[in-house]
Amino acid sequence: MTRYLQRIALLGKERWIGWEIDGVGTEVPGLLLADNLTDDELRARGVKEFRPMPFENFLGLGAAVAGSPSAQTLEDQDIDYRLDALLVGMERIRARGVTTVPRSTLLAFFADDTQLRDPRVQARFRVWEEDGRVEVVGGEECYLRITSRLA
Repeated sequence: MTRYLQRIALLGKERWIGWEIDGVGTEVPGLLLADNLTDDELRARGVKEFRPMPFENFLGLGAAVAGSPSAQTLEDQDIDYRLDALLVGMERIRARGVTTVPRSTLLAFFADDTQLRDPRVQARFRVWEEDGRVEVVGGEECYLRITSRLA
């Protein structure tokens, strides 16, 4: 489990929430990695506890904290992070016995179709397809079909 802080601002007041997320462990846009923060630093933000966040909920959080999706361009490092997280998510999907990954799941990682169609993202999908990990179908209900173990 990796610990993160999320800053929420409502009605002019700022509040920090602590989350524990299994299966991530890296910097996440919109969240502050909290594993190395001291107890004093946590108390200064008002964080007393860390609540577990299921990985599936984390996947949906990406689009919510990303800002204006159509105005956002993806940096190479951001693409790498999102694709690594996608692999973890798809391995969890495969472990449940499901092999289809709908477009809507991918949009939890890539905020809109522009990002999903980014040539760097599509190139990685083709590499996974060549490796025999997935089949790129491109449909709404099945954008990627998982064909073997991913990680």
